[in-house]
Amino acid sequence: MCPPPKITEFHDFEKVHAILLAASGIPPALHRQLFRKLSTETFDGGDYFTIEQCDAGLQRRLHLSAQIIRKESDLFLIDHAWTFRLSAALKQLNGSPRIGRADGGPYVR
Repeated sequence: MCPPPKITEFHDFEKVHAILLAASGIPPALHRQLFRKLSTETFDGGDYFTIEQCDAGLQRRLHLSAQIIRKESDLFLIDHAWTFRLSAALKQLNGSPRIGRADGGPYVR
């Protein structure tokens, strides 16, 4: 089975994903930017904010590093599945159905 053809034009993206775009709450003025960032896999959030560990590494804070981000002027793609500390990884994997194994079994050491 062949994969579906890649969408390379904005008008095709807008047509194919119209329902998702409407449901997402993303302002229409940002749809073209979303298409561009998805098409080029642009993960530029690091140009605007940083993540700082605090509370002995147990918590994280998001810090704005850009001078200003105007409301509804930009959007950021987040390529993130799971953040962990190596010492707690196995416990987190076995304790969370959201990041568990596809077959439902436990991760073992």
